[in-house]
Amino acid sequence: MNKIKTHIIIISIVFLLFSIFLFGKTGNMLIDFSREIYIPFQMLKGEILQKDIFLIYGFWGYFINELLYKIFPNIKTLLIEAHILSYFIAIGFYLIAINYTKKTYALIFTLFFISINIFSNSIFSFVVPYSFAMLWAVFAITYAFYFLIKNKLNLVFLFLGLVFVNRVELFILLSIGLIFYLIIKKINFTKNILYIFIFPIFNLFYIIINKISTNDILNNLNYLKIMSNTQAIRHLYKLTGVFFSKQYFIQCIEETIIFILAIVISYFLFKKNLKISAFGFITIIFLLFNQDGHFFCLGAVFLVAIAILNYKKLNSNDIILVYFSIVMSSKAIFNTSYLGYGNFGFIYVLFSYFILCSYFISKKFLISIITILLITQNISNAVYYKLHPKYKTKTNNIYLTKEFKNIFDKTNDFINKNIKKDESFIVLPEGQIFNFIHKKPWGFYNSTFTPLDFETFKDRAFIEKLKQNKTEYIIFFPRNTLEYGKAPICHNYGVDFCVYVMDNYTRIAIIEDNYKVLIFKKNEK
Repeated sequence: MNKIKTHIIIISIVFLLFSIFLFGKTGNMLIDFSREIYIPFQMLKGEILQKDIFLIYGFWGYFINELLYKIFPNIKTLLIEAHILSYFIAIGFYLIAINYTKKTYALIFTLFFISINIFSNSIFSFVVPYSFAMLWAVFAITYAFYFLIKNKLNLVFLFLGLVFVNRVELFILLSIGLIFYLIIKKINFTKNILYIFIFPIFNLFYIIINKISTNDILNNLNYLKIMSNTQAIRHLYKLTGVFFSKQYFIQCIEETIIFILAIVISYFLFKKNLKISAFGFITIIFLLFNQDGHFFCLGAVFLVAIAILNYKKLNSNDIILVYFSIVMSSKAIFNTSYLGYGNFGFIYVLFSYFILCSYFISKKFLISIITILLITQNISNAVYYKLHPKYKTKTNNIYLTKEFKNIFDKTNDFINKNIKKDESFIVLPEGQIFNFIHKKPWGFYNSTFTPLDFETFKDRAFIEKLKQNKTEYIIFFPRNTLEYGKAPICHNYGVDFCVYVMDNYTRIAIIEDNYKVLIFKKNEK
């Protein structure tokens, strides 16, 4: 058995062990993943993307999940799908890495990729994905990258098309870089480019079959435009990139100055001993800039800077690696944090630094430093899971922290015992998972009820839908919305909506267990 096969077996065993011990226990099922569970269920009930359902990302993930629901309509189905996709992403990364370094080093990076990123303790976990569109996009980018290295342009454009039907912004970035690269290399790709249309054709069929009009698409785009300019979205992103926060940008500049000074001091103190100097250099990179989960405050900038400084030594594959790493991390806008959007590109950026730095520092030395860093992060992850364990609720395949498990189970018990099959309800904010469990779609264009939604669609739209649907029960669940810069609902967002509920509904129950759930029933006329 050759070394690659042996390593793939090792990767498979490690992935399986993590899957067994952490199945459903990463991420947060009540934040975003609740949406991913609910939308394919809406589609099963006859609702149509862009026409009846607000579409933020590409349709592909929801389309696949609707098909899966037709066979196995439960949450475990989506969790298994996420694990399978994540496994092939890990394998794809390994197959890419062995083209750049020793197979053993590639294995080390891949194992840490699995433990730190794929099974991340943040809501951006691969295996409990905040967005299947992002997971499918990462899968497609990984294999587009791999087949580009292998000069199989047909498959490169095929997977590029898969990126398009999931994340258009990543498709644009990749397309620009790819076409520019092929032109510079004088590679004829005119015969291959047709493969890019295979996956988008599915989009077109879905639009035609479901009679989605131009107005439906434009309406969806208009809401996306409104949403992208809301205060809530700016607050949500301000800690994940420099674009939305002046304070964060200043912090990045300060850390950059410290970084440069540390390198200079390290050089002059230890210039007679390259290894000690290198140790100081790498330590600054991997420890100082790892504060609060940040791998690099301005990771993409430094990556490009090192690439430019070493451009004479770089080959075409190195350039591809740097570019794909930046694209994978682009959603984080220069902040590659494994606790945020940067989780999807963290390992690529780290691997890129390893390859570029190896031009002037020993790979053996580098891998030892990186291994120490990654072991430290794994210990940190292990401590986190020990201190914040997840428990299975009475409803199978839903895992929550202990305090939320209790209130979740009690709320679910109330719905089972008190709400009849022909009565409707909504749980807000982000409580669609209850509608899925009880097979009761609410039927609004966007049903997450976060501050972002209220700022985008306005209270009046939700009120009118309550009237139209004759919704019998309103359940306020204790979802913290501080990441949007807002206090709980009814305090400084959704106020008009809440006033309407108070005027037209009567509180019939309070459920308490660390948190408080308020349940209202529509007044009888």
